[in-house]
Amino acid sequence: MTSFLGIGAAAGLVAALLFAVITTGNVLALLLYFIAPLPVLLAALGWNHRAGIVAAIAGALAVAVVFGPLAGVVFATSVALPAWWYAYLLLLARTTDDGVVEWYPLGKVLLWMAGISAGLTMLGALMLGSSYEAFVRSFERAVSIIEQINPNTFQGVSPEAKAQSIAEMAQLFAVVAPPISAAVGVGFAVLLAYLAGRITLASGRLPRPWPDVPAAVLPGVALGALLATAAASAVLRGFPGLFALSFAAALAMAFCMQGLAVIHVLTRGVSGRGGILASLYVVFVLLPGWPAIICALVGIADTAFGLRARRLARRPPAPPLT
Repeated sequence: MTSFLGIGAAAGLVAALLFAVITTGNVLALLLYFIAPLPVLLAALGWNHRAGIVAAIAGALAVAVVFGPLAGVVFATSVALPAWWYAYLLLLARTTDDGVVEWYPLGKVLLWMAGISAGLTMLGALMLGSSYEAFVRSFERAVSIIEQINPNTFQGVSPEAKAQSIAEMAQLFAVVAPPISAAVGVGFAVLLAYLAGRITLASGRLPRPWPDVPAAVLPGVALGALLATAAASAVLRGFPGLFALSFAAALAMAFCMQGLAVIHVLTRGVSGRGGILASLYVVFVLLPGWPAIICALVGIADTAFGLRARRLARRPPAPPLT
């Protein structure tokens, strides 16, 4: 008991420190902020979910003491509790009547990641403005910051045209930022969960066998949810439309992750597979946008037509590192 309490508390404090460095405002601090859930994931995967919940509580209390109760709540809801929940699901299993251990499907974990990321995006939007108009106006302040950085942004523009340009840019940012945030949140959740799993496995503390990650498939309901939220975003306005668009973006990123898994499976046994996958990830990272959309379409096609089914049936599971 002392072990998981100490590990959990230490992990929570590290996560709180990574979360707090965002206040320094530099690029490195932003990167550290994004990996803040990692210590909670490591504690929960290596010392069971009780250590993870201790980490969440300890980190939230530390942030609350230093930055105030609201900051502590933000840390708990956006960083610590989602990380703990993902680890809990990854270690969730049941034993069938035949004595076979069935682990919680990775595809369902991915669906949880999409839902939580979209939900957190919604909460963040509501924190910026209680009404949609107030939310859009918050981006006008962001445009003003851009002008402060580059005073020539509106050089030679009349005051009336400048005001209209600021309003249009704010409207554009307000529509684009939440879905991008939701999608990026899914990507980082998958990446951090994978890293935590690999680190815990290497340490010998992972209490489950390493899963065949490329075999993960989203539940069929995910495709219906994607189509429904995409359609809703086209007809709804204000916050309802924005929330629908954010859910659609999160689900699209989840299908993008499945698309990458499809490529991993279909390239098994192909000559030069390592170079193909390395090139894919380089393009995916350096050229965000179209590669992600293409991978999402591949994932959707896999759900609809079972692109991996025959290959997975013919071949044994992939080695842990792939």
